Amino acid sequence: MRRLVNSRCSAERPARRLASRGVAILLFMLWAQTSAGEGWNDDLQIHGFLTQGFVHTTDNRFFGGSDDGSFDFTELGVNLSYRAAPSVLLSGQLLSRRAGDMYDGSPDVDFALVDWNFSNTPGSSLGVVAGRIKNSLGLYNDTRDVAFTRPGVFVPQQIYFDSVRNLLLSADGLQLYARRSTDAGNWAFNLGAGTNPVDKNVEYAYLGRDYGGDLDSSGVSWIARAEFETHDGAWRLAFSAAKAKLDFSAAASDPIGSGNIDFLYWIASLQYNAERWSLTAEYMEEPVDFDDFGPLYDERDSTVQGYYLQGSYLFRHDLEFVMRYSEGFGDKHDRGGRKQSGQTFGIAPPHTFYQKDVILGIRWDVTPRFMLRAEHQWARGTWTLSNRENPLPAERVKDWNMFSLLGSYRF
Repeated sequence: MRRLVNSRCSAERPARRLASRGVAILLFMLWAQTSAGEGWNDDLQIHGFLTQGFVHTTDNRFFGGSDDGSFDFTELGVNLSYRAAPSVLLSGQLLSRRAGDMYDGSPDVDFALVDWNFSNTPGSSLGVVAGRIKNSLGLYNDTRDVAFTRPGVFVPQQIYFDSVRNLLLSADGLQLYARRSTDAGNWAFNLGAGTNPVDKNVEYAYLGRDYGGDLDSSGVSWIARAEFETHDGAWRLAFSAAKAKLDFSAAASDPIGSGNIDFLYWIASLQYNAERWSLTAEYMEEPVDFDDFGPLYDERDSTVQGYYLQGSYLFRHDLEFVMRYSEGFGDKHDRGGRKQSGQTFGIAPPHTFYQKDVILGIRWDVTPRFMLRAEHQWARGTWTLSNRENPLPAERVKDWNMFSLLGSYRF
């Protein structure tokens, strides 16, 4: 057992070392500028946030023992950026995130990067980013860690799965970006390549449990987004995609073989903003291919599907009402979950492979720095729930409700 644990830790160390070095380089550059006596403070910005949530569910677990009421959702982040040269920006963020059984609050590097903008004109810009980079996926993935920028207490789970947050959030590598302003509106393009951090939550999500072997990234992952926004900000459209592969090295005691998981995750996004109200819709598909695990998993190839429609209305400048309807399916060709349930020999009921929910919520910006949110969710199905927090599928309750509160302060 000790050998297996050490093996898992060894697999996680390179990514951690890379991220830690990125922050170390950033801090060294700041120290060097300070020691040189230059006017560095005009180019340095430090920001942060503290978020605390409360979750109560009628059944099932979401971010801790929520069926009894849980305060096990806390986010504390500090980020800084430094303009080292007119075309070079250094930035990074350290985050402590506590989320039930999935994240224990240990500090981690969300991003640490160097941004070189080598072409910048009034109508266009070109640049490259290197380091640990936020993935440009959908409308909210690259800002999901800041509660003020989320469309609710939590991001829509049928699109931005919190159960694999770290896998989606960032990648270690390079990203090219381009911006172009035209008479019709503003265009933005991103293309990135790198490796994604894989933690234990990813294994629970894709394999259903924590096996003795190791699951890790394989090869280069590709991420791209094209986005268009009208000059008045009324319309925003985007299409984004990520192509990645995971490799599993089985332990001798595992009932499955060493295999790989290949997936293509793409999102189409549309948003309309008026003076007091807005509508947002996103649609996601993720074809997933399991190979070489053996019959227990190789027959589970599927096309994951999720979508939502959200409307919001601004009663006054500091008070907003939100309503969202979402649906998600483990396989769009098996929306009732019966086939997928049969592949588990009935251990996982059909409702563990789909989820439909309605959310009503309100946001109050008490001050420009302090925000409160309250939401109530009515759910049918348990597909987005973490396997790590709900390890026994047969005990999940199909129809359940969730009430959540959140307070967030930023500086």
